Amino acid sequence: MYIDFKHANGVSFIMQCCSDNEDLFEGYDSIVGDSSFLAKLEDVELQMRQCHDQQTPNACEDDLSDSILAEDFRDLTSRALPSSQLEFQKAVTTPHKSPSRGAHNTSTPDLVNPKPAVNHADLNVNKPPPKARRSMKDHLKKVLIDNAATSSTVSKTVQQKEAVMTEEMSFAMRAIESISAEQDLGPFFGLPSKVKDLILILKGIQNLYEWQETCLSLDSVQQRRNLIYSLPTSGGKTLVAEILILKELLCRKKDALLILPYISLVQEKLHMLGDGSRGAILEMTLSKILYMSKSTQIIGMSATLGNVGDLQTFLKAENYTNDFRPVELKEYVKIKDSIYEVDPREETCFNFSRLLDFKYSSGMQKMDPDRIIALATEVIPQQSCLIFCATKKNCENLAGMICKYLNKEFLKHREAEKATLLGELKSSGNGSLCPVLQKTVPFGLAYHHSGLTSDERKLVEEAYSSGVLCLLTCTSTLAAGINLPARRVILRSPYVAAEFLKRSQYKQMVGRAGRAGIDAMGESILILQDKDISMAKKLLSAPMEKCYSNLLHDGGRGLLSLVLSLIGLKITTTVEQVRDFMKGTLLSVQEAQVSPERSLWDLTVESIETLKQKSLIEVSADVNNQTILQITRLGRATFKGSVDLSCCDLLYRDLSKGLEGLLLNSFLHLVYLITPYDMVHQCKPDWMIYFRQFTNLSAAEQKMATAVGVPESFVARMAAGQSVRKSMDILVVNRLYLALVLYSLLKETNLWNVSDRFQLTRGFVQTLLSSASAFGSSVLHFTEELEEFWAYKALLSELTRRLTYCVQAELIPLMEVAGVMEHRAKQLYNAGYKTLAHLANADPQILVQTIENLFKRQANQIIASAKMLIKEKAEALQEEVDDLLMLPSDLPSL
Repeated sequence: MYIDFKHANGVSFIMQCCSDNEDLFEGYDSIVGDSSFLAKLEDVELQMRQCHDQQTPNACEDDLSDSILAEDFRDLTSRALPSSQLEFQKAVTTPHKSPSRGAHNTSTPDLVNPKPAVNHADLNVNKPPPKARRSMKDHLKKVLIDNAATSSTVSKTVQQKEAVMTEEMSFAMRAIESISAEQDLGPFFGLPSKVKDLILILKGIQNLYEWQETCLSLDSVQQRRNLIYSLPTSGGKTLVAEILILKELLCRKKDALLILPYISLVQEKLHMLGDGSRGAILEMTLSKILYMSKSTQIIGMSATLGNVGDLQTFLKAENYTNDFRPVELKEYVKIKDSIYEVDPREETCFNFSRLLDFKYSSGMQKMDPDRIIALATEVIPQQSCLIFCATKKNCENLAGMICKYLNKEFLKHREAEKATLLGELKSSGNGSLCPVLQKTVPFGLAYHHSGLTSDERKLVEEAYSSGVLCLLTCTSTLAAGINLPARRVILRSPYVAAEFLKRSQYKQMVGRAGRAGIDAMGESILILQDKDISMAKKLLSAPMEKCYSNLLHDGGRGLLSLVLSLIGLKITTTVEQVRDFMKGTLLSVQEAQVSPERSLWDLTVESIETLKQKSLIEVSADVNNQTILQITRLGRATFKGSVDLSCCDLLYRDLSKGLEGLLLNSFLHLVYLITPYDMVHQCKPDWMIYFRQFTNLSAAEQKMATAVGVPESFVARMAAGQSVRKSMDILVVNRLYLALVLYSLLKETNLWNVSDRFQLTRGFVQTLLSSASAFGSSVLHFTEELEEFWAYKALLSELTRRLTYCVQAELIPLMEVAGVMEHRAKQLYNAGYKTLAHLANADPQILVQTIENLFKRQANQIIASAKMLIKEKAEALQEEVDDLLMLPSDLPSL
């Protein structure tokens, strides 16, 4: 907090207020800490005395002192002065007229109990004789003492933060005013021209496409109305979203929220409204925004949809549609050795294009009956190729098969860079390297699916984007989540797992063909067998799929979650309010198509009754006979913990049972309790491995396993292939198996070793670890709302933290730094950088020289992140200290 004290001639003195028990000049570098400034004051006093001897008796001493002080300040260099001195100098050198020359006032509203205005001559009780001259330094000290006399309930740290924030905001406002004065805020769709320069530097985009300029110039954009714009994949939708976000942040000074349905996506996908549970969550979020805020602008972007009108009605939005693609896309199908161009306007749908001309040996023909090698080698290694496969195993097998028959010349293409990539892959696996990648990467090939760890996927994607890898065999997830375009896209079959392709999936895959700015055109080739031709024709000629509400997906789980969150957030408190809210959902717009048999009102009432039966809400009536809805303790715990409604009662039972005999001498019991229920059916136990791991448990751990419902005798009989008479809960059995995987990770931390031990893919194990960490956090919040589970709070907090990083305890502080993964943390620790303080004070040049495969940009990022973390921790600790030392506002007094 700052106080504005008016001097006799109207000059403002800006001084920091200190509490009564603080040293008046402690840390006050703007006056006392600056010896040169005090020397200036001494010189000023001397000049004032000399001048005073030459003045008439009626001259005003204060006016003289201020005149000399102002003149003397002009000689000071502004850069040498702290901010508070600059404010003082500005106040002195700027004339200010005041109707009352002898008054002072406080201009800061935060001042507690400000003093009433008094005559300046009365400020000092022991007033010197009229002819006496008071030292200027004494005068300034007197001002500080008077300001300090008023105690503040705000801590010194908070005052300093407010002062810094005020000064930074003032500087930012001056910068914006300066930009506006130069007419530099607006040339680029209302943004400074610097934004356009940055887009060129960072993205290599010099000019926008015509459709992008048209979209950004729409009246709905200028007037902040809701908008939906839909274009084919790779049309440039993301850049428009980024520009609109920057306009909101910089021009309108408003917040912006970017919703990502996939972790790997970088834009909002409005068509995901029709994608299962993700769609339900997205619809719930948008419905709440529409209901609670009429001023929030919603911008939705999507691939081309068949029922965009429904979304327009739901979002109360305008629509912009374009079929633009930056690179021409030609779609083909391959049947035997013939290539046909796709033309849905033709009755046959296919037009013959050419025959494949590639000599196959008898051995090659058996290994590659689909002629994939012929199709791929037409473009690689100089250009890129993506091959989509139906399963993860197909990806690995196909990549290995292609390498067997590639020319040895492929090994020489960017050989050094591929060797570096192999080294990085090995480092990311703590010395372990996938044998398939070890074989394929030297040829410029790799596979890409969820079986890879996140580090491996990142390295493979970067290598492919830079051209080090020229061919990826991948699953359909790459098409939906990652922007990796290719000169040619090959679909090995029209299936995803055992299901025939949907048109939206097909369009996502073939949309990756053609790289803007690199290729003149893109090609997609769908390989068909005779039995699939008729289905493929329907697929290729079918209209675009429609987007439907998914609140009723999976037995109405989305609708149940929505109603519970409405009551938990107190958005609605009565049944009528819930009914009004539901009228604004996409489900209401599509009621006739999605639920023709039951009305939306019937579904809503049914959901309320289900929540009541689960003891998640209570229903009562008020004096006006309105039905009041209130959330219960269990409902609040479920809502706060984001626990799936299908397993909230099961979680409560497991936690309650755990309290009857919680195992505390190991983490196994707690790990079992936070093993996610939704992962249980994704893994089928290997009974021999299960038995070996079970027998390696301690006696206490085996007793705990028996208590949860998995006795050793059952596991032994299953491993021996014998029948079991007593029925067992397969959910509990599989959940304990996954808990053993997580428990092994906690003890060993080496993901590769654990994956091999349990015969699981490392990608699955890493996904299990991430899911367990997230579910552990949910369980922690769940228990915090229920007093009977107080014992779990401290126990789960530490376990969740360990699962988040799953590294040795000494590496956890380093893992908090942005850009540091397990392998990098080990490198830093072994090099002597063992704490955040070591990293924050590191020399980037030494880091680059010491740490293998670390670049200057990465080193600077690590150092900056470490400094920020230390600053945040220090501020948090200082605030705790200030809170402890702060004088209570309700302290009893006489």
